[in-house]
Amino acid sequence: MEMIKLFDDYEILLTGFNRAKYIKNMQVFKEKYKDALTELYRQSKEEYRSFCEAVYKRYSFLGKVGKMKKKDLNLFMIYYIFPSMLLKGEDNAEKEMAHTGCDSLLETWNSFFDTDISYLEYPVILEGFNDKLFGVF
Repeated sequence: MEMIKLFDDYEILLTGFNRAKYIKNMQVFKEKYKDALTELYRQSKEEYRSFCEAVYKRYSFLGKVGKMKKKDLNLFMIYYIFPSMLLKGEDNAEKEMAHTGCDSLLETWNSFFDTDISYLEYPVILEGFNDKLFGVF
């Protein structure tokens, strides 16, 4: 399954997380995993379930995904997978399809991993970064 490769570099991409690094990492991520993201973009509910099962199996130990690992996987979904899917939409129909795909994957992910995450679009995430702390640092 090509899509599972999306998680190959997740630990590296979440390390030293700041605005500049996120912008650079997102560009590299989208280019490196272009084919896998295209595959993920238009999946059915059953295929999203298979994707979640593959991720779960890859990162579980003794049949469970640990709390810290689950937190990291959730963050990766929020900051890289969902925004990348939403960036694929070029026109209104494509954007609507991207949101529908994200909604379906989100519902499947939350159910499969017993979690309650949401997704955001890339520009919204960028707005959330502060380059300075209290305007000083």
